[in-house]
Amino acid sequence: MLDSIINVLRGPLLAKLALAVLLVVTFLFLRKKDTEGSMSGYAVMAGLLALREFAFAFFPNPALFDATDLALACGLLFLSFRPFRLGWAFWVPVSVDAAAFALLALEGLGALQAGFPGHQTLRLAGLLPAAAFVFVPFFLRSQADTPARNLSLRSAFPLALGLALYIAAGSLLDIDGALFSILVSTLLYGLVFSLVLIFVDIVQGELISAVDYYEESVDSLYDLLLSTGTAMRSESFLQDVVDNMLRTVVERCGADGGVLLLSDEFDETVSVRSLYGSYPPPFKLPETLPKEQERVESFVRHARFKLGEGILGEVSRTGKHVFVPQAGPDSPLPDNGDEAWLKAGAFIASPLIVRDRIIGAVSVVKGGAGSFTERDFDRCKLLANFGSIAVANSFSFLEAAERSDIEREADIAAEVQATLIPKELPGLRGLEIGAFTTPAYGVCSDYYDAIQTKAEKVLLVVGEAAGKGVAAGVVLVMIRAILHLITASTKDTATLLQWVNRGITGKVDSDHYASLCLASIDSRSGQAEIASAGHQSALLLRASDGSLEALDAASVPLGVARGTAYGQSSIGLSEGDVLVLYTDGIVEAMNAQGRQYGLKGLGSAVQRAKGLGAEGLAERIKEDLDQFAGLARPHDDRTILVIKRTRA
Repeated sequence: MLDSIINVLRGPLLAKLALAVLLVVTFLFLRKKDTEGSMSGYAVMAGLLALREFAFAFFPNPALFDATDLALACGLLFLSFRPFRLGWAFWVPVSVDAAAFALLALEGLGALQAGFPGHQTLRLAGLLPAAAFVFVPFFLRSQADTPARNLSLRSAFPLALGLALYIAAGSLLDIDGALFSILVSTLLYGLVFSLVLIFVDIVQGELISAVDYYEESVDSLYDLLLSTGTAMRSESFLQDVVDNMLRTVVERCGADGGVLLLSDEFDETVSVRSLYGSYPPPFKLPETLPKEQERVESFVRHARFKLGEGILGEVSRTGKHVFVPQAGPDSPLPDNGDEAWLKAGAFIASPLIVRDRIIGAVSVVKGGAGSFTERDFDRCKLLANFGSIAVANSFSFLEAAERSDIEREADIAAEVQATLIPKELPGLRGLEIGAFTTPAYGVCSDYYDAIQTKAEKVLLVVGEAAGKGVAAGVVLVMIRAILHLITASTKDTATLLQWVNRGITGKVDSDHYASLCLASIDSRSGQAEIASAGHQSALLLRASDGSLEALDAASVPLGVARGTAYGQSSIGLSEGDVLVLYTDGIVEAMNAQGRQYGLKGLGSAVQRAKGLGAEGLAERIKEDLDQFAGLARPHDDRTILVIKRTRA
């Protein structure tokens, strides 16, 4: 028995089984990059292919072999087009295959007379669905909006053609012959493996595109922050801020021109405060206005609208974005004349919102036959969101203009700091989060955040910038902006740190570096990834035995060297485990006798309060630290973030 099995496994069968196992492992590995489950289906198909080869080697039956070929071909076509949910459009051509499969299966099982009507002829029924699906990409090309659908469309022609050739060859050749078993049947494995190559190419292309987009967005944010920050040092800083902000938005969106409008709450109006480039007005011009370019530009520069009046007034009232990628018959843009400089070909308008209050809008246009892409629209929205903070801070500058320079800087920096602290911490089943931050004096240069990246995942952030005041605040704003931009990525925490470091290195003074600690936690599984850039080690309390562990990670702070590579550690959190992230102001706090609180003091406080929830733990640590320090004046800011694993 063993000898017969060994004899069967010799030759092409062993190679085929090895190929099938390789395909199964490859598809299972790619499953992490597939959100629609197609890779799991292909892995099952590769496993069934191997099982069929093994079974046929011991029980050769041509009719059953042809039947399984039809089933495998239909299965591959079904998996390929499953993301489109074709319904009856799939099952109509496949029904012919189903009938042929039933007859072949009955013949193979001996229920029909052998050769009726001829399994080679029935096998040719598989050509119908293969031929039908060759033309599917021509009808679904516009729907390639996911990797799985893109894979379907790119592989449809080679897959359908390859299956047709394979089925036809099986009808003409002896399936037991060497030509079919060695050469032709290998085609089926090659077809399946081609899906791997196409999918990997698609994923790599999307990754490169995403990285390019992130880098462009980071550069856009840097230009915006740099231009508005420079304007704040001028005497007419408010006008310079809006002018520089508008210029950055227009240039980064590839527009021909734009306007920035600010709202007046008392008059319930919105007026143009800045005009840049060529801006065909997206509102109806008065009939009495001469159609001269200078007169129209002057009218636009001083335009004022009631909130809700026209497309710009509506954006300033509702806070909704407007996107017209290309002007057409149904375009909301008015016809102001036949002159080319009066015709807007594409239009984007985004509100300027600060703390749920609409303070104005920014709008960009392309003239004539120009058009905007979705990426241009996203870029405009991104810059409008962060530019709103710069404009709001400019108002704060105006309010502080009569104060001394020291008081003015403190107030503005406090406004910057207020934008960094999250209004509320996300609630996830299986995780509790608590935090507190206390400035030593003036403005806090610490930063903490909790960014929910998925329904079950959260990114915890604690960091601090060197120095004080506006300069440190700007560094933290840049870090926060980059983090909120890139956390949608599926990259690990070490890569996120590298991206943040590349985003700020060379764009801040050498003495304004920052330290940062990131912890990405899956609330469902309790798995956590921790990476640090020159920051204090995280503290871990195990509920099972009450042990404490400092998760040390020696590394370089952000902003020192652009090419710095960061490491990360992975841990599993069990129910009751506590993870503490903190700044050095906690462990370096001193009492009146000059003794430091230290990691030992922090660990003792956590152990004594481990029965409390995360918020209670954070509050108890603060009380213990205040009691330790007594009347001694703090010399550094104090920030802590507590994460506790609970029952999922």
